[in-house]
Amino acid sequence: MPSLPIPLIDLAAPRAGVTGRLAEAAAAPGFFQVVNSGLDVTLADGTLASARAFFACDAEAKRAVSRTLKNPFGYYDRELTKNLRDRKEIFDFAPGEDTPWPAAMPALRPALESFATECHALALRLTALLCEGLGQAPDSLLAQLSPHHSSFLRLNHYPLHDVLAGEAPAPGPLGISPHTDAGVLTVLLQDAVAGLQVQQQGRWVDVPPTPGALTINIGDMLQVAANDRFTAPLHRVRASDGQARLSIAYFLNPGYQAVIEPLPGLLSAEPAHYRALSWKEFRGLRALGDYGDYGEEVQISHYRAPSGT
Repeated sequence: MPSLPIPLIDLAAPRAGVTGRLAEAAAAPGFFQVVNSGLDVTLADGTLASARAFFACDAEAKRAVSRTLKNPFGYYDRELTKNLRDRKEIFDFAPGEDTPWPAAMPALRPALESFATECHALALRLTALLCEGLGQAPDSLLAQLSPHHSSFLRLNHYPLHDVLAGEAPAPGPLGISPHTDAGVLTVLLQDAVAGLQVQQQGRWVDVPPTPGALTINIGDMLQVAANDRFTAPLHRVRASDGQARLSIAYFLNPGYQAVIEPLPGLLSAEPAHYRALSWKEFRGLRALGDYGDYGEEVQISHYRAPSGT
């Protein structure tokens, strides 16, 4: 499988050059990697180790902290993407929400809280730079993301064997089926095992992990705000083959009161491609499709304006 020459951007470089490179990468392919991000390396390594220890627990211990339809935080091993069960298990945590924690792992909560705090600061910084790259004020999206937001941290484990073998219908053929991320942007910490792929020119190409770098991708809400100048890329994860894989994703999401629409400053040259959409409505419909097979998964294409391209 070919690898994608994904842009690698040094955030310690001069600001003007950084904003230009970020905007270019956000337009295509919608993925990029960053170094010198300010995120503590020791904290990142420790969080990966904590995640690995959690997923090494037996099934009974993990399921004791399972999420439910009413509470979307905690452990889950039956998530769907595009109505197919993923070959993975997850643990979701959101600051301020009612996350169930494993009593036998008291260090897990402080590790995830610290890591989420650093990821959130980085994600806001990147969003400001990306708005600047659009020629807009750096704080153009700040009111949608602060002080209220619905961001969360996800631990992903892609085991070699189906954890539900014999308990549930067979999963789909992939770790995660093709999808775009619903929110503003995603900060991804990967271990050394490749598996992430992005669709480019009709082909699936690998986005390999780069030592010392974080992988970033644009989400649906930033594509809407950018009026299609930025791309929320279609991506997937291959099923593990020969080696299990671990990753940690921080999803920067608006507050539930937010209404997302193309930034007004981008509409002088062309019309809005999307009608205003309620993040609470959009996220709620997407979450239903993740938790169980409740019909077609909502996409931002459902919110395109009649005159949108």
